[in-house]
Formats: sequence, C-alpha cells, structure tokens
Amino acid sequence: MPSKRRTLAIALAQALALAAAFAAANPLAAQGKPPTPGTGSPTPANPDPAREFFARGDVVKVELTLPPASRQALRDKPREYTAAALRIDGKLSWAQVGVKLKGAAGSFQPIDERPGFTVHLGKFGASERFHGLLRFHLNNGVQDDSRLCEWLGHDLFTAAGHPAPRTGHAHLWLDGVDMGLYVLREGFDKQFLLRVFGTDAGNLYDGGFCQDLDADLEKDAGNGPADHSDLRRLRELCTGFDAERTARFEQAVDVEALLDFCALEAMVGHWDGYSQNRNNYRLWIGQAPGRARFLPHGMDQLFGDAEASILRHPPALAAGAVMQVPAWRKRYRERLRQLLPLFAPARLQPKVTAQAAKLRKELSGDAATAFQGAVQDLLGRLEARYRSLQQQVAAPEPKPLPFPGGRPVALRQWHPAAETDHLDLKKRSFEGVTALSLFSRQRGSEPLQGAWRTMLLLGKGRYRLLATGRSEGVEAPPKGDDGQPTGGVRLAVGDARSERLFGNQGWTKLACEFGIDAFQADVELRLELKAMQGKAWFRFDSLVLEKLPD
Repeated sequence: MPSKRRTLAIALAQALALAAAFAAANPLAAQGKPPTPGTGSPTPANPDPAREFFARGDVVKVELTLPPASRQALRDKPREYTAAALRIDGKLSWAQVGVKLKGAAGSFQPIDERPGFTVHLGKFGASERFHGLLRFHLNNGVQDDSRLCEWLGHDLFTAAGHPAPRTGHAHLWLDGVDMGLYVLREGFDKQFLLRVFGTDAGNLYDGGFCQDLDADLEKDAGNGPADHSDLRRLRELCTGFDAERTARFEQAVDVEALLDFCALEAMVGHWDGYSQNRNNYRLWIGQAPGRARFLPHGMDQLFGDAEASILRHPPALAAGAVMQVPAWRKRYRERLRQLLPLFAPARLQPKVTAQAAKLRKELSGDAATAFQGAVQDLLGRLEARYRSLQQQVAAPEPKPLPFPGGRPVALRQWHPAAETDHLDLKKRSFEGVTALSLFSRQRGSEPLQGAWRTMLLLGKGRYRLLATGRSEGVEAPPKGDDGQPTGGVRLAVGDARSERLFGNQGWTKLACEFGIDAFQADVELRLELKAMQGKAWFRFDSLVLEKLPD
C-alpha cells in the first residue's frame, strides 16, 4: 500500500491539476473578477439568494393546482399566463401564481398530457419568492429520459466561466396527479441579468424558434432601446469582414465569450443550439460600453452523437462571422484544448451519478428501471464523447468536401428540424425504400414548416443537390404578394430552390443548383416541407451532391 505521505502528495498533485485545468478553462473566475456593474437597476445586497439552493441539488416537491377555468384557458391559449395555486415541499405555498405552457417542437405537450410550465410567482401580485426566484421553469424532459442533460450542460457552461441559468430538479404533481421528474431552471429575467452581468441596462433577446440575428427577435428583459436598433447594428457587423469591420465587431461583441460559447455548444453536442441550428439561445446586448453575449438554452439533447464535429464552421451569423478572422479561429482552437479537461469522465461521471441517485429516490417500479437505463446510457455517451473530443482537438483544420474523379458524393448525415409545432420528422421505410419523411399531425392555422438539414464545408464553385421526393396531400400555403405559389416539398440551399411538389405526386427527381463565391464556406442543405398540411418523403439513396464543371 502507498505511504500516507505519498497518498497526500498524489492528492495534492491531483488538486493542483484540477485547479490548473479550471483556471485555463475559466480565466475570469480564476482571477476572482465579479461582473462589472453597469448603469441599470442597482445590484441588490444579495444578488444571488438562490445560490445555496442550486448548489445543494435538492429535488423539490412541487404541487400545482389548476381551477377548471385555468385548465381550459391553457387548452385555448397555452402561451398566456393563467392562475394556479402552488405548494413546494409541503410548506411553502402561494394561493395564486401565474403559469403558462412552454416548449417548442419536440418538447411542447398540451395541458392534458405532460406539459412543461413557466411559473411566475408575482404575476398576480404575490410578493413571496422561492429562494429569491420570481420566475422559474418546469421542463418536462420528454426528450431526455435521464432528466440530466440540461442540468449537466448548464453546469459545464458555468464551470467554464460562461453565464448560464442554474438548473435543478423537481417532482411535480398536477391537480394531484403524479407527473414524475421535471427539470427546474431559473428564468432569464431581470434577476438573472443582475446576477451574471451586474446590470439590466440593455436588452435580453429570445432567439425564438430557428431564428438568427436577421429576425426581429422578441425582447425578454432589460431596459434598452425598443426599436431593435442594437440588434440591427450587430447584424450589420456580421458580414463582409475587413480590418475596420473586425475592430468594430470586437467593440460590439465580447469575442472571447463568443468563442467560448461556440466551443462549449460544439463540445456538448448541442446540435439544436445557436451555432449549429440558429435555435435555443438568448442574446444579451448591453448598453455602452457593454458588449453582446450569447447565452445557452434548451440543452435537453446533449452528447447524442459522440463524433459530432467541433471543427465545423458554424452557419449562424455571429458564430460564422467570428470564425472568418484567422486570429479568432486560432483562439477558438486554443480554447477547445483548454476546455477539454472539463469534459473528462473522471470529472463528469461522479457528478452525474450523485445527482442521479437523488432522482432515483423519487421513482419506483418500471419508471425507476427506465431511468437507471437512461443514466447508464448517458454515462457511456460522456465517455465516448470525451474520446472523440481528444481526437478532434488534436486534428488539423478541416478541408472542403472532395469530389474524387469529379463523381457525385452521397450525403448520409441529415438532422431533423421541425420549425413549427405539429410536424413529425422520421427516417422510415416506405414502399420498400428508406426515406426521410416529414408528416403533419394536423392542419395548421399557419403554414407548417420543417426540414432535414446537413452542413458541408465546400470550396469555391458551382454545385447541384439532387434528391428524389414525393408528396401526399400537401396543401399549398397562401400565395405570396406576387401571386406565385409558396412552400411545398422542395430542396433549398441558401436562396436557391428546386421545383416544388404539391398535392399527391409520386417519386420525382428534384435538383437545386447553387454557387460558392468565397474561398470556402460552410453551407446548409435542406430537404423542406412547408404546407398547411401533408406528407413528404425523400429517398435516402437518392441524396447526392455534384460539383459542376467550372
């Protein structure tokens, strides 16, 4: 057995190594620098009364009681607040709080199924807070059987020194019905801004559903300009980089923080986040001299693909812009190496196992068995992801897609993205062939839209995307202002489009030609359905890309 002195020496060496890794991953925290106060609302004496609660990792017992009128209101207008009674841990109670349903495509469920909630304690005048929180979310976790991905993702961002909402867990009863385990997360609100930035002087924007900076994003909190002028300025800086624009971009955006944000989203495999999918994010634009910061959101599907690229040039406007500057791209590669120790299984697996043990106590029977299986699956994914990260961090810069002998290249990596509710995307067998499908669950009051997407790094030149598609019952959206048809079943790359399929059309060859003018660029290819209702299929064996002769 090792001597006591040797054991102490080993322990000290491990502690120093972990401290060094944390300092490299989180330089601001290592320097002990708090948020810099701004010119907005004053920072309260205790800006973070919820710190101890989230640090303990307790699983709170939450009881929501809805009057019949409130339940009906959530059926009719699920995104609007209505009244509910709330009780937590059998001792904290509110006679009337505001609740509304939350979630987007994939996670939203109606009130009579397994809904997620936003809870606003002060919506109807109550002054009591829950550990200082005015607003919090109860996420249903329907896309994460372990209920641990979101908790772990936010923990990793926080460990890296990047602002993120804290996340815990709750056991929910709705009108006396046991709804099981939920994820409890603090809201993006004034209190959050004061905690992480020391001010609310500026605008906190909600990225919405698959929207980039070129959309007029909804304002969540803050007291900045109401005319989107700050957003427009940021959008304009994301194109056409030169020395002057680079300097202006650096004045308007916290580039170091943006590089960390992109690196962390890529490393956790957040394929449905801002960098890769222009989805699930918040954007803080502080008033002068504040600089824009991106914040993570919707991290309930992490570590799903162990080989997900961390070197791909992201398509989102700000994330793609920061990768155009060689010095910033080099810094991004450095941050990948510095952040890597945070993902070591020896660090993450004990944390996951400890929190899972707390959640396991809330379950029994088949639910407990299924949960334990989901936790073991997550632990395995963490290990596989770390191995991939080690390899990718050391890999050379990626090169554009080759076309050996000028032959077409088969495209095999596609990701589903339902961009509105009531649309299912699945890879399935149809008439003896494998196809990527998009099915509407009901007729929409507005056009239903979704796509299968893939990202490719392409060199300068002309290209043609080919696919064989078919449609069934595809009802066209209203015509555009020019009287021409819109939507349908089609291929899309940037502004280029193929012909459209409507109604009932059998297997039809579709083609979409497009060009790359830059030296190289990451390009998103889409297999789309936009319709009031209907079904679409794309044959998996037909999806190829050709490079056209110069």
